Amino acid sequence: MVKKIKKKKIIFFLPTFALGGASDSIFILSKFLVKKNFSVLLLSIGKNHYKGKFINLGCEVIEINSKRSLFSIFKYRKIIKNEIKKKYSQTILISNIHYANIISLIACYKIKGLKIILTERSSLSELSIFKSFITSAKNKLILLLAVYLYRFSDLIITNSIYEKNYIKENFKAKKIKCIHPPSIKNISRKYKKIYNLKKKKIIYVGRLSKEKGVDIIIDALSIVSKKYKFLFEIYGKGKDKKILQNLVKHHKMEKKVLFKGFLYNKNKIFKNADLFINASKFEGLPNALVQSLNYGIFPICTNSPGGNMEAIKFGKLGLSFKTDNIFDLKNKIEFFIEKKLRLNNKIRVQHLKKFTEEISNNKYLEILNRLK
Repeated sequence: MVKKIKKKKIIFFLPTFALGGASDSIFILSKFLVKKNFSVLLLSIGKNHYKGKFINLGCEVIEINSKRSLFSIFKYRKIIKNEIKKKYSQTILISNIHYANIISLIACYKIKGLKIILTERSSLSELSIFKSFITSAKNKLILLLAVYLYRFSDLIITNSIYEKNYIKENFKAKKIKCIHPPSIKNISRKYKKIYNLKKKKIIYVGRLSKEKGVDIIIDALSIVSKKYKFLFEIYGKGKDKKILQNLVKHHKMEKKVLFKGFLYNKNKIFKNADLFINASKFEGLPNALVQSLNYGIFPICTNSPGGNMEAIKFGKLGLSFKTDNIFDLKNKIEFFIEKKLRLNNKIRVQHLKKFTEEISNNKYLEILNRLK
């Protein structure tokens, strides 16, 4: 008879473990759980860009060799079954992002002794945004499967109240909780913010892809540049970098827009900025938006589906503009400059408490310890 291991086993499944908010959040939580004597396994389809960091924590990493997530189901199921055989006191799978959640529920169908937690780090409403026939058909299928299958999970965790309410209203799932992302380690309670009167430093932090709306920011700033001086720095990587660079050339803004790449050092990104802009078509609850508040940087973001409005406390800590509306964004940027807007420090500090690593990690710990 195989003796039961006293530890609980946590398996994180994220098909694409690339640089970004979802991977960062899982890394922060994994580090915390290892210290709390959990055994942690990271499961991805293909390369895990955090592999070395996870191994240094004492985590296991398995990279499934498969060209597509759908084709990985049988390998995925075999891995989970092997973990169950190890007889941990409890084995809990935490799956991340809608299409991965569908794969997890199918791959783990009727595996006894496994608890399944689904997390939504983006907004399921994104599945209705893209208009191409193939993408639209695929997204509709994912949404239909999610509506039917999500109820078979043991728990659903969202990172925004918006998404929690969306799932509650549109799905048959009943067990849903919201845990805000661990966007910051510590709250900067006092910040010295010197407003740059001569040239404003504006920043964007995130992936360079269509849904992030960086082209909207560039188009809006091309109009603002006729009246005000600024430097726009773009931090991040992505497949649309060349397209965005060509757009900058089209507007003849090469000296005003700089592509800085991906930086781990948040201090270098945020320290001297005056304005942070998020132009996403949909979001989970973006770490960079919360981090801008922690550095005392005034944010402007879209009122898109997801957690943007929660992050800026529904306008008490920033401005919002209509998604994809260049002129609305242009007006909000000019309003910020002309009115020399600042963040209310008391409201800012109180608001940021819910986004700390400590709060987020402890909420997960409470759930994992109570899950039966």
